[in-house]
Amino acid sequence: MTNLEIVKSTYEGKSSEENGKNLAKHVAEDIQWTEAKGFPYAGTYTGLEEITKNVFSRLGTEWIHYQFTPKQYVADGDTVIAIGNYTGVYKKKQVKDLKHE
Repeated sequence: MTNLEIVKSTYEGKSSEENGKNLAKHVAEDIQWTEAKGFPYAGTYTGLEEITKNVFSRLGTEWIHYQFTPKQYVADGDTVIAIGNYTGVYKKKQVKDLKHE
């Protein structure tokens, strides 16, 4: 598989689970994943377990219909960039009203 085909397989599977399995097949143990500053999960995570816990699991439980839709890929040697749109609805967390009795 080319690097472009690998990256496409992590975004264009039939389900999020399939995308995750494809990602897991191809990443190094010390993979680093950076979520942009300003996003609720901002930071850099190392290793698939840490990435899954701090990014993927949260996206799956804190959002409704969260998905990335690729519009374009740019490939140059070992570098592949996926350009597209993220969509979804953030679930509001319920906070109980604590009243002093």
